[in-house]
Amino acid sequence: MYRLVLPAQALQALGHDIVIKPPSEREGLGGFVDEATGRLVDVTVPEDADVIVLQRLTLREMAQAVPLIRAKGVAVVVDMDDDLSSIHPKHAAHEKYQPRPGSRHNWKNAEAACHAATMVTTSTPALQKVYAPHGRGVVLRNCVPAAYLDIPRQDSEVIGWAGSVHSHPEDLREMGTAVRRLVSQGHRFRIVGPPYGITRELDLDVMPETTGNVAFKDWPAAVAGLGVGIAPLADSVFNRAKSELKILEYSATGVPWVASPRAEYAAFHERTGVGLLAGKPQHWFSRLRELATHPALRAEMSEAGRAAAATQTVEANAWRWLEIWQQAYQFERQAAAARRSARGFVRAA
Repeated sequence: MYRLVLPAQALQALGHDIVIKPPSEREGLGGFVDEATGRLVDVTVPEDADVIVLQRLTLREMAQAVPLIRAKGVAVVVDMDDDLSSIHPKHAAHEKYQPRPGSRHNWKNAEAACHAATMVTTSTPALQKVYAPHGRGVVLRNCVPAAYLDIPRQDSEVIGWAGSVHSHPEDLREMGTAVRRLVSQGHRFRIVGPPYGITRELDLDVMPETTGNVAFKDWPAAVAGLGVGIAPLADSVFNRAKSELKILEYSATGVPWVASPRAEYAAFHERTGVGLLAGKPQHWFSRLRELATHPALRAEMSEAGRAAAATQTVEANAWRWLEIWQQAYQFERQAAAARRSARGFVRAA
C-alpha cells in the first residue's frame, strides 16, 4: 500500500494513465513454461503497457519474466523495501525466503529480478547497495497519506508499540527491563497489534493492553490512540536497511516517540529534530518516563512531528514515483533502440 498502491492512486487522481492490478486478481501478466526445463520461455503483457511496476519478486517465474518483458520493449521497475537475504531466523518470513532445492520463492529470485530490471526503487540507501549495485536504481522514501495528519490526537500517558513480534523478533529486547520498570511504577502500556510473544520479549508478568490484529484502514487511528510510541530495532543487517516508516506513522498521527538509533531513524531525527533516540535500556526508561509524565512535552513533540510528516505525504511526493517510472520508460526505449542497432550492425557485417 505505502510503496505502490497509494502513490499510484494519487497519480490516478491527477489524471495519469495508471492501472493497478492487486495480486488477488491474478491477471495482467501471463506466461509459458517449458515443461522440459521448467523455465519461463515467454510472457504476455497488456498491449498498451509502457512500464510495469512490481514489488518483492521472490517467485522464480516472476524473476524469469523480467528480462522477457523487457525484450518486448516494456520497462520493468522492481520495488524492494526489505533486505530479504538477512531476515532474522525467528522472523515469520525467514523460512519462506530461504533458497532451497526446488523452492519457488526465495531471496535469490528477488536479487535476480532486480539485476534484470530496467530500474530498482528502494525505501533506503542501504537497500540500493543490495539490490541496485548496477546503478539503475533510486531511493523513494516511504510516505503516508495526508489524511493521517487530520486524525484527532488522543493525548494520554499510555506508552505503546505498534507492531508484531512475528515480524520484529527480539527488537523489543533492545529496551531491556525499561517497560517492566515503567509498568511496575503504574504506567500503562499498550500493543497495537497481536499479543503473541509480548510478555516474553518484555519480561512482563501480565499481558498488557492489546488491540489484536488491525486492518490497514484502521491502522492510523489505532496508532493515534497511543500517548507515547516506541520504535525499538535491534542492531542487525536487516534493521540497518529498514526505513523510517514506523516513526513517520507516529509523527503523522501526532504521537511523540522514542526510537533506537538505527540509520534511518537517526537520520529522520537529525533532519527534523523530531523524537528522541535511546541506545541503552536506561535511556529507554528515562526518556519514556519523561514523556509519560510531561503532557506539555508530549504536546510540543506531537506538533513538531506532524509538521515534519506534512512534508512526507503521499500526495506531496507522488510526483517522485511518476518521475522514476517515466525515466524507466525512456531508458527502456533507448535500450531497445540500441539492441535494434546492434542487430542491424551484425546483419550488415
